[in-house]
Amino acid sequence: MGIGASAGGLDALAQLLPTLRPDAQTVYIIALHMARHNHVDLILKLLKRLSALPLVAATHNDLLVADQVFLIPPGVTGVIQQRLMQLLPVASDQISSPSVNALFKSIAQHGTHGVGIILSGAGNDGLSGCRAIKTAGGKVIAQSLASARLEGMPGTIIRANLADEILLPEQIAQSLVSDIHFSQVQQPINEVRSTLNLVVDDGKIFNRLLQTILTITGKDFSHYKEETLLRRLHRRMAMLKIASLEDYQLYTHKNPDELHKLQHQFLISLSSFFRDRESFSALKIHVNEVLKDKAQGDPIRIWVPGCASGEECYSWAILLAEIFGNGFADCDVHIIGSDLNPQAIAIANQGRYPLAALRDITPDILERYFDRDEQYFHVKPGIRQVCHFYVEDVVSSYLSEKVDAISCRNLLIYMKSELQDKLIKKFYDFLIPGGLLFLGQSETIGLTGTTLFLPLDHYHRVYRRKKN
Repeated sequence: MGIGASAGGLDALAQLLPTLRPDAQTVYIIALHMARHNHVDLILKLLKRLSALPLVAATHNDLLVADQVFLIPPGVTGVIQQRLMQLLPVASDQISSPSVNALFKSIAQHGTHGVGIILSGAGNDGLSGCRAIKTAGGKVIAQSLASARLEGMPGTIIRANLADEILLPEQIAQSLVSDIHFSQVQQPINEVRSTLNLVVDDGKIFNRLLQTILTITGKDFSHYKEETLLRRLHRRMAMLKIASLEDYQLYTHKNPDELHKLQHQFLISLSSFFRDRESFSALKIHVNEVLKDKAQGDPIRIWVPGCASGEECYSWAILLAEIFGNGFADCDVHIIGSDLNPQAIAIANQGRYPLAALRDITPDILERYFDRDEQYFHVKPGIRQVCHFYVEDVVSSYLSEKVDAISCRNLLIYMKSELQDKLIKKFYDFLIPGGLLFLGQSETIGLTGTTLFLPLDHYHRVYRRKKN
C-alpha cells in the first residue's frame, strides 16, 4: 500500500499511522514530499514514535516485508521491483520528490493487490499513479477535503473520480482491514471460502447474482476474473453496510434496481488523455508507417473498445492531427469508441473535461485542441467530429468495415484467458492486413496472438496484424 502526501501530510500521517494493525499481508510505503535532507532525521524520529508498526527509512534493495512501514528518503525516486525497494535518481522533469506517481505506478504492477492512499498536499502528484492502480484493479483512497490542510492532492483524485473511498485519516486503517481478504483472492471463489469467510452457499449465491445480472441486463460476467468482481461486490456491500452475501441477495430482492447498480460497479470505465505518454510516442512512429500505405483520400478507421469517457479516442484524433498538420481537416478519419457504461459514453459525447483530467497534457496541445470555460475544457469541434461513440459490449460488437488500428488498453486484464483469446481473434478479423493493435502495458496477446500478430514494440505493446 502506497501512501502519498505533501504539505500538511505529517498531520494526516500522525492520525493514520497509530491506527495500523499487523495482518501478515501488507507492506506500507510512504512517499512524502521533502526538500533534500531537510529535517529528514527529525521527521523519521517523529513518525517512528507515532507508528503502531515498525517504521524505517527505505534503502536501495530493501526486501519488503509485511507489517512494516517504509519511508522513502528525499532526493530519490522510490519504486517497487519484485519484492525489493529500488531508490533511483530523480527524473529531470520530476517536480517533487519522492514521486508519488512513480511509486504508485510500480504498485500497479501488482494488479488488484495494490492500494494507493492520497493524503494532504499541494499540486497533483499521484494523479497518474492512482489511474494506474485503478486500471490494474486496485483500490484508491483519498483523504476527505474537510480534514486536509491542503486539498490539492486529494482534491485532484476526487475530482477525477478515482477515489473508491473518501475518508478521514483515522478511518483509513479500518477500511483496509475490511477489504484486505478480498484483495488477496487468488483462486476461484469455490477454492477460497476460508480466506473470504464465505458460508457454504456463498459460491452459489455469487454465481446466481451473475446469472441474474445476465438475465436483467444482458451482460455476461462469467468470463471476467472473479477476484476483480469480488472486490467490487465487496465494496458495494460495504457502501450499503451489508455484511454477508446472503443478506445482499435479500437486499437485491427488495430493491430490483440494485443489480443494475452492481453491474455498473463491475464495469471498468477509466481512461486518461495520452495514457502512458511514452507508449503513445512509440505508437506514433508505427502509425506513420501504416499511413504510408494509404492512398490520398483513403479513409482512416480506428476502433477503441472499452473507451470509457472518451479520452483515448480524442488522444488518437489529436495524434493524427499532429501527424497531418493543416491537412487533417481534409482527411476522412473515423474513430469509433464503444463502452458498456452509458454514463461514460455520455461524457465522451460531450467532450467536456475538468482541468484535473488534462493535467498530463502539454500546454501547447491543450491550447491547440481544447477550448476553456470557467471550470472545464472542451474538445475543439475539428477533433470531436471525427470521434463517434456507442454503448456496446466488446464481446458482441460488430464492425461493418475493417479498421486500420484497434486500441484496446487495460480491458483484457479483467477477463479470463478464454475470453482474452476470443477477443484477440476478433481483433485480428476486424483489422486490415498490416493493421495495428495497441494494448495496455499490463497486457499481452498471449499464445493465440503470437500466431496472428507480429510485435512491433513489445515493451509498449504495439503489434501488427499478420497479412495472411
